[in-house]
Amino acid sequence: MNSMASISSIARRLEGKVSIITGGASGTGEAAARLFIKNGAKVVIADVQDNPGQSVVEEIGEKGDVLYIHCDVKVEKDVENAVDMAVSKYGKLDIMFSNA
Repeated sequence: MNSMASISSIARRLEGKVSIITGGASGTGEAAARLFIKNGAKVVIADVQDNPGQSVVEEIGEKGDVLYIHCDVKVEKDVENAVDMAVSKYGKLDIMFSNA
């Protein structure tokens, strides 16, 4: 197998997937958001840290592939809003990465 082809397919293994990452504004969640984007996913960062969350979106966002929404996972309506945002923007939700 051509090593370039295998690297290319590995690098995009989340192509077409839509994810929400709670706690995605910093730490492990931020690292996951960066990795998911690198692997082709659309990402909604759901966090209570508004400024860091927006900064991550500005740093890694390309062509609307990543969004931020304020979300406190202890508040059911916030989680519902994050899911609604993902489905409204991208048409579906494939991955819920619970990191908060």
